[in-house]
Parts: sequence; C-alpha cells; structure tokens
Amino acid sequence: MSRVLNLRISLLTAVLAVLTLGVALLVTGRGGNSTPTATMKTATPVVNTTVAASSGSPESVYNSTHSGVVSIISTEGSSASNPFGGGGGGGSALGSGIVLDNNGDILTNEHVVDKATKVTVSFDRTPKITRTAKVLGTDPSTDLAVIKIDPSGLDLQPLTLADSSSVQIGDAVYALGNPFGYTNSFSQGIVSGLDRSIQAPNGFGIDGAIQTDASINPGNSGGPLLNASGQVIGINAQIATNTSTAGGQGSSSGVGFAIPVNLAKTVIPQLEQNGKVSHAYLGISTSSVPGSANGTAFGATVQSVVTGSPADQAGIQNGDVIKSIAGKQVTTSDDLAAIIAADKPGDKVAVVLSRGGSDKTVDVTLGQQPSQAPNGG
Repeated sequence: MSRVLNLRISLLTAVLAVLTLGVALLVTGRGGNSTPTATMKTATPVVNTTVAASSGSPESVYNSTHSGVVSIISTEGSSASNPFGGGGGGGSALGSGIVLDNNGDILTNEHVVDKATKVTVSFDRTPKITRTAKVLGTDPSTDLAVIKIDPSGLDLQPLTLADSSSVQIGDAVYALGNPFGYTNSFSQGIVSGLDRSIQAPNGFGIDGAIQTDASINPGNSGGPLLNASGQVIGINAQIATNTSTAGGQGSSSGVGFAIPVNLAKTVIPQLEQNGKVSHAYLGISTSSVPGSANGTAFGATVQSVVTGSPADQAGIQNGDVIKSIAGKQVTTSDDLAAIIAADKPGDKVAVVLSRGGSDKTVDVTLGQQPSQAPNGG
C-alpha cells in the first residue's frame, strides 16, 4: 500500500514540476529550443508580447519625457555663428524647449529667442501641433528664457525638475531636443564633468555647468539633459567646437554643456513674474584653491577685482582667499558664485578672507550686475 502511495505522490510531484516549468516559460519567455505547447499559447492573451522598457532604461526615459519637449523656431533670432549651438541661419534660430506646467510656460535658452520677432513652438505629435509663443522674459546672464503658448486644447506633459546638486560624474544622462530640425532626437551619454564655467551671452560666467558627452548639436539648445529617472538636471546650452578643423565648427564634439537646473529654478519665477532677473554683483573673478577638489583645502582665490565694484570698495584684493560669505563656507569658486547668485542687489554680506596668512572679515554691499560683463571681470 505504501508503495502505491509513494508512487502516486511521485507522479503528482512530477506533474506539478512540469506545470511549474510551463508557467515559468510562459512568464519569462525563455525555453531554449523548446517548442511552445498549445496550452502555453492559450495563455498568451494575458501576457504582453512586447517587452516592456525597464525602469531607468533609455526607452522608458524617452517614452516618459518626449511629450514634454518642444521644437522652437524664432525668426530674426541669433545668428548661426554663435558659440551656443542654437543659430539656424537665414534670420532664424532653431532650438528646443521644456514644458514647465499646464499653463503653457516653456523654458528655453535666451540665445534661442534673443531679438526674435516671432517664436513658433511645435509638438511632435500626429497630427502636428504648432503654436505661436510669447516671450515672457529673458536673462542673458544665465542664458535662460521663459516663453508662453495658449494651452487650450492641449494635453501638456510638464517635465519634472530634479536636484542638480546630486549629479555625479559618470551618471547616465540623455539629451532630448531638435538638432538640425530633427524633432525629438534622443541621445545617450554620461556626466563627463561638473562645476564647469561657460560664458553667458552677455559675457558673464555661468558657473556649475554640467559637462556631458551626450550628442548635442545646433537645435538642442534649450532642451533638457535628463537623468535615468527622466528628470531634468540641466538645460543644454553649448558645445565645444574645433574651429581649426574645416567643417567642424558648430557640430557635436562630444563636449557639451548644460546649465544646472537648480540655477534655472531660481530664475524661472522671476522671468514669469517680472520678465527679467536682478543679479547681485560682487565684481571679482576667482579660481578654486588647489586641493579643493579632493577636500584637502577650501576657498576661492581672487584673480582680479573690477575697479569701482562692491568688492573693490570693500578693500578686497588680488590674491585674497575667500573662505566664507554671509556665514556660508566657500569650498570652491563655484560655491562663491552660487552664494552670490542667491543674494539680491543691496544685500550686505560679511566676507571672511585670508590675506598674508591671517584671516579678516570685510562687509560688502552687493551691487546690481551690469548688463554686460566688464573687461577682465
């Protein structure tokens, strides 16, 4: 009797094992060279035969973000010979934009819409949707602008703005935009460098820029640099070009730069409300103290002081090492720029600096940043 019972149990176990294997093959879609059985085929309607993009994959990032990116054409805009990669030539500029909200506000680069008499926004949809945009505000000091379209009848898909301070070298990133008029072109790369300084249209420096090898070309300007979660970490703005190589000017070199989105967060509300941005001004150029990158030292060394500037009036000199401003430690020159950017013209700040081996504190009343950068500062 026990033999029969054991035999029945063994047969039952074998049947369950076969059923389990069949379910596993059905779910995973793997089975070597095995031929699917009729039973497995009958279950296929409950299984998505298309492999879904995994979270964080390029496919998922594109699918979740491309509806929030627009193509921009502005007439009488920037020329093709600018260093920012946005000019389209023929009295027009080509660019990209990031949908900010359901009200029709869109973020782009200032150089894309600078001097534009007409700005046209198009969505990569079927049928194609095109709207005329109004420029709400521009800021040549950060190369950012906000434009607005009539959102009536549109299912807008705003993108999420991330925290760019958490970005690290080596992070996977994606550029999405309108290079050479190829709408919603998507490229992949990594963060190649951090805290780069690039030049704004008015000659001032934009500190904290993100360097990437994701393909960026003319027309990508104003489009998003995205992280693996599909969040905006930067606004693509510039590319490095080799002007000594014939035909190489203006095309992707694998060295692109994006304005950090944390800077954009401070600028967007002012552009939406006032149409312009008031920037505090200290009037110095600096470099990071050697060793600040690896944490063995900190501070920003003053390289030059603009004559008559707030720094000059406060007695700050070339060679001074600035350690803190308004109680906030200055680890690198980018920290100094970020602190000043968060202040307002007229604010009085205490600057702790080192000179000749001794520390001293000077009070500086910040000024209004000029419309154009003074020579050498």
